Amino acid sequence: MRVSTFVILVSAAVTVFADTNNDAWQAKQIIPSAAKLVDINYAKRHTGLEKIIGGEKVDVSKFPYQLSLRSYDNHICGASIISTYWALTAAHCVFPQRDLRTISLLAGASDRLHGGRLQNVSRIVIHPEYNPATFDNDVAVLRVKIPLIGLNIRSILIVPEGYEPYHGVRSLVTGWGRTLTDNGLPTTLHAVDIPIVSRSTCATYWGTDLITERMICAGQEGRDSCNGDSGGPLVSNGQQIGIVSWGSTECGGPLPAVYTHIGHPSVRRFIKSTTGV
Repeated sequence: MRVSTFVILVSAAVTVFADTNNDAWQAKQIIPSAAKLVDINYAKRHTGLEKIIGGEKVDVSKFPYQLSLRSYDNHICGASIISTYWALTAAHCVFPQRDLRTISLLAGASDRLHGGRLQNVSRIVIHPEYNPATFDNDVAVLRVKIPLIGLNIRSILIVPEGYEPYHGVRSLVTGWGRTLTDNGLPTTLHAVDIPIVSRSTCATYWGTDLITERMICAGQEGRDSCNGDSGGPLVSNGQQIGIVSWGSTECGGPLPAVYTHIGHPSVRRFIKSTTGV
């Protein structure tokens, strides 16, 4: 897993090989169009960074807030439980508004193909100021019909409004994203520990126009997340501080990954006003 490439993971059809086909679709990294030139230039200067270092398989019992967001029962993104009836994910994972009959959440599973409990989604709310061109305000909430309570199913605290992570603080990202740039999604949940990168430092890589106050940067060379992790939680000191949003197509490369900043007033107030959390 890794913290720098995040993609809109969507499946359009159900077949016997739907999961394999979905994995192949996810090989297409999607990042803000203005970031592509930066990404290409770094990729030309750095090679051999495709292997993820430091990530490991983990059991969902240690991360009971982790969810698999599904389209036609195929994993498309990560998500997290923030209350009995509400889950948190990235806006780009459900944009444009999806047919609720095709969307579900898998809870309480370490293996995204076996076990756990599948939950139907009754409502999807995307941040009204989400910008699909820049991924600014990349946050959405999903309401479920049946309470998110059970074996290895539990909510995580999210940081309060005004929280601001400092450079170097350790954080943890989890998900079923790719562990190599050229392979499919793993079936087992993975986690990797990464440091927060200051917004000013991050902007020197990506450019000041791309990194907004609604974003957090994190990661280090060789420790990252990849396609399939979008929408998943970035956690520090037992609280969720970010949502996997976007990053480099070079999994584990030198460019910091970008997360939605949950503590920013624009993001936090949206979550509070919609879910009560």
